[in-house]
Amino acid sequence: MSSEIRPGVIVFADGTFFEGRLFGAAPQGQGAFGEAVFQTAMSGYQEILTDPSYSGQIVCFTYPSFGNYGINKEDFESKKAWLSGVVVRDLCEIPSNFRSTQTVAEFLTEQNISGITGVDTRAVVRKIREGGAQTAGIFAGTGKDAARFAALVAAEPSMDGKNLVRGFDGVDANAFVVTYLQAQNIAKETLTPIAVLDFGIKYNILRELIQQGFYPQVFAGDTPLAEQGFDANKFQGFFFSNGPGDPAVVTNGVANIRDLTATGKPCLGICLGHQMLALALGAKTYKLKFGHHGGNQPVKADYRKQVIITSQNHGFAVDEASLKAVTESDARFEVNANDLSAEGFRILGGRYKILSVQYHPEAAPGPRDAAIVFSEFRGLF
Repeated sequence: MSSEIRPGVIVFADGTFFEGRLFGAAPQGQGAFGEAVFQTAMSGYQEILTDPSYSGQIVCFTYPSFGNYGINKEDFESKKAWLSGVVVRDLCEIPSNFRSTQTVAEFLTEQNISGITGVDTRAVVRKIREGGAQTAGIFAGTGKDAARFAALVAAEPSMDGKNLVRGFDGVDANAFVVTYLQAQNIAKETLTPIAVLDFGIKYNILRELIQQGFYPQVFAGDTPLAEQGFDANKFQGFFFSNGPGDPAVVTNGVANIRDLTATGKPCLGICLGHQMLALALGAKTYKLKFGHHGGNQPVKADYRKQVIITSQNHGFAVDEASLKAVTESDARFEVNANDLSAEGFRILGGRYKILSVQYHPEAAPGPRDAAIVFSEFRGLF
């Protein structure tokens, strides 16, 4: 247990601040900056910390106890942590779990990520709900320096217009596939080959695809496929992954998706991949006020009798009116039962075989209601 007390503060551009104690790495340079969002899941913080979709964000966890089962690499969703900072109410420094190999504070120190504990997270959530997702900064210091820190935050760019997927090249994902197949004693020759565009893919998506009988071969999502020696004829279908940032500026990725959907082969898009698939068809996207980040988002579809509870993590959404204007008459749609924002669509007639969902059917963490999406994708082959 660490006895060191390091005063810290999270500050918003308007000068609003919340004091606490730092843990993990010390804020680098002038501070740790990112888009402040809140995450409502009660568990699964390891998966959240290592989900590439949180790149560039400071995540405020609403569940008060954080770190109580430590860290183990089996539950990672990528090779590292991607977020910019962590805000919690009560950090557990003595975890209790037989699989734990280190504390959250030790892990964040290794990953060079700053956290702050002892914060009134309910007040932080109210700030984000009322003002929307907004840039914030974690600093070493106290509220007496809030005005100076706020000026630094105000100078930081917003998430709008940010392309955060350029660094995802498929190398780590392909290495994971090889390791997983070996561990499960699965021969790739027995599986159906599909191409995956990597915009920040999670490991559990790859597991789910393999469990459905697919052999996922992963390519850089935002690099023109022609520059990667890509041959669409080698694959029976295509998958477009989750990822961080603004989908409208990932122009190479959208062009790649447009070319692959035009083949008429089965396609599945998840989260950012869903948004970019809609853009490839001619629809529009927009920024949500504070996004959906949690494991309890209800989704209803015009082709499904029951509402499903889903895991979600996104700050942008598809404009459903623009999507309906460009899709064919046999397209079907899903909406969020809370705010009626677009949650998915499918086009299974005519030129396309497309499934596309805003939520995360692989969960990790979250409920498993939506896992049926992977078997529905399998059914298109």
